[in-house]
Amino acid sequence: MIKREYKVISLNGLSSRASVALVNEANKYDSESTLLFQNEEANMKSIMNVMALVIRNNEIFAITVDGKDEEKLILGLEKVLRNYKIIE
Repeated sequence: MIKREYKVISLNGLSSRASVALVNEANKYDSESTLLFQNEEANMKSIMNVMALVIRNNEIFAITVDGKDEEKLILGLEKVLRNYKIIE
């Protein structure tokens, strides 16, 4: 299992477009991925779960991934977050 924390740098927080891109990326892999924010968890393969967390600018969140392709998955998710300028 891999767990990493991130700080949102986007003024818009985790936008709906970035959320859709994250869910699309998560669904490419067999490993499980979870978004953690303020003691709540969201399955990253569900857009409704991810959007429900409402992560804003300067807030800290974490992602956990677990499974046979977890390394590729976390790198893919981080690439999406950087492309949408959510994290540095």
